[in-house]
Amino acid sequence: MLTPPSGARWGSMRAVLNCPVWLNNNDEADMTIDRVSGAFLVLVGLFVVWERRVLPLGSASRPGPGYFPLLLALLLIVLGAILIARGKDAKAIRSVSWTEAPHALAILGCCVFVSLFMETIGYRLTLLLVMGFLFGVIERIKWWLTLVLTFGFSLGTFWLFDSMLRVPLPRGDWGF
Repeated sequence: MLTPPSGARWGSMRAVLNCPVWLNNNDEADMTIDRVSGAFLVLVGLFVVWERRVLPLGSASRPGPGYFPLLLALLLIVLGAILIARGKDAKAIRSVSWTEAPHALAILGCCVFVSLFMETIGYRLTLLLVMGFLFGVIERIKWWLTLVLTFGFSLGTFWLFDSMLRVPLPRGDWGF
């Protein structure tokens, strides 16, 4: 554990920052769930700010395509910083049990599957497969409810976005 520099100036800076690196080995020194989440939000916000630089910003009266992503990224950064600053009372990250890790990995795998195959097999078929897997295999709900939810979500959201809102969704190589 690092020890802070001595002196009144450094002591007040340590109190303002409340940085866990300077603290003794106690409960406050543990990285909390909120602080980890806040740091992740700040990193995502910084990444979006960096990637948004290729889009024209525009002005307040005529915003360009990079204006709204920049505002959202700045909001993420601010909210992440608030989480980090106020996160000392949250549960320590070490105390979290990872009982939901299989669910999280299944959802992550489905996200990878969707990103790889959405254009090839289309929106409706991709959602049919993913929702069927998540509802039927991971959540193990009744088979008839799995079918209703899977077909309802995949066909219903396609109808809403593609037909009603006119947002073009991938139809895949088979046109479905």
